[in-house]
This record gives sequence, C-alpha cells and structure tokens, in this order.
Amino acid sequence: MGRQRVMGALIKAELRKILSTKMWWGLMIPAALIALGFTWLGAAFGTLDALKSELGASLPTVLPTFAFGLNFASIFPAVYGATALTGEIRHRTITTTYLTGSSRGAVLVAKVVAYAVVGVAYGLACAVFGTIGAAAGAHGTDFPGLGSWLAMCGVGVLVMVLWTLLGVGLGALVGSQIGAVLTLLLYTLLVERVLATVLGHQHLDKVPPYLPNAAGSNATTELSLRLFFDEMPGAVRSHANFQQLKDLLTLADTPPWWGSALVFAAYALVLGLAGWVVARERDIT
Repeated sequence: MGRQRVMGALIKAELRKILSTKMWWGLMIPAALIALGFTWLGAAFGTLDALKSELGASLPTVLPTFAFGLNFASIFPAVYGATALTGEIRHRTITTTYLTGSSRGAVLVAKVVAYAVVGVAYGLACAVFGTIGAAAGAHGTDFPGLGSWLAMCGVGVLVMVLWTLLGVGLGALVGSQIGAVLTLLLYTLLVERVLATVLGHQHLDKVPPYLPNAAGSNATTELSLRLFFDEMPGAVRSHANFQQLKDLLTLADTPPWWGSALVFAAYALVLGLAGWVVARERDIT
C-alpha cells in the first residue's frame, strides 16, 4: 500500500505539472482541428446530392478520411510525448524531480502513466471533433453506423496513446528536446518514405508496412477501409466492378488493423525500454 500511495502521488504530480503548462492543449488544438477538417470533407463528399441520386445512397467516405485525419494529427501527441523528459532536462528541473521521487524508475513509470493519460485526451479530442466534422459535413444525416464509428474512435484513441508513448521513449533515449523532436519529424516525414522507396526498388515490398510510421498509420487506415466497404450501399456492392474497386483500395501486403497496432505497440515498447535504461543511468549533474 505504501508503494501504491507513493506511485499515486508521483502520477498526480506529473499530471499537475502537465496541466500547469500550455503546450499540451496548444498541440491538441491543431490535432483536433485536423480531425474535424478531414471528417467534414469526407462526409460532405460522400453525401453530395449528385452522388446520392446516382447510387441511391450516400458513400461512407468519412471513414477513410477520418483515418487520414487521425494519422496526420498523431504527430502532435508524439511531439508532446518527446518533451516528457527532455523538457525537464532542458530546464534543469529533472534533478529535483528525481530527488522528490522514491527512485528514478518510479519517476519514469509515473511519467509514462501520466503521458498515456494525455494520449487518451488527444485521442478523445480528435474523436469528438471528428464526430462534429462528420455530422456537419453530412448535415446531420447519413452518418455511418454507430458500431463502425465507435470502432474508428476506439482505435484512434489507442493509436494516439501509442504515438505519445513512442515520443516519451524517444525523448528519454535521446535526452535532447530539440534532437528528439527533429528526429521524430525527420523520420516520420522523410526518412521512412525514402526507406520504403528503397526497399520497394529492392523487391522488398512486404517490409514497408512493418516500419513504425506505416504500422501506426495502417492500424487506422486498414480498419477504415474494411468498414468503408462494409458500409457501402447495396447498389454499389452489387455492381460488377465492386470487387475490383475493393481490391484496388485494399492495402497490399498489410496486416489487419490489429496486427499493425501490435507491430506499432512493439516499436513503442522497444523505444520505451531503451529510453528507460538510458534515462536511469544518464548523468544529470
């Protein structure tokens, strides 16, 4: 019980520290707006009058556009997670933080738990604003099935948490706030794209879906496409070219959404463990 109380106190202290700054909600705003914008566009396109008159029903395009919005927005909790330790190292408050905790390990666990809660908050914000965007784009009608939408929201929250924790692990490993953020941005926006292209030219097309950024993105994208085809109106499903369209849009050589989520979780775990080892031994004097 004593250890639990100490750990609870450390987690509360980390949450108070997070809430006392503006950065957590400053990065949440663009993430939520991106989710809103993508779902609004997807819902507006899927419910166009010309499209509905041709097909006899709306298209659930809001599902894949919601996934795309979540994937774009995920960089913000990842960047915030990267500041978990590096911000304190930069401002030289990490020594006090370690001294007030029972051990470095306990402080690190408290940070992981606190930032996981922040990741949940990012995911919920994107889910709420994504829902608002979808409802506004469809003018309150032709909303996807509740089960499909809740599944997308749930996986979106999970992916946001994993991106946050991956950022925490990377920051703990690198130790420099600028270095961690630049590494994260450069890898997700440039390095993995180049690496995927190189692997493709080497006839290793099955490898890129298992790279970190692709795995995180495919967890939402694969599920959204699966639900997109499940929610297709009957007139489209019965069309002779429906299967060809499904084969064209299905992600090639990609595991199911839960497989991609597990792969991405493994990356977050490995980075977290590596950061744990380095942070526990890092000289902070």
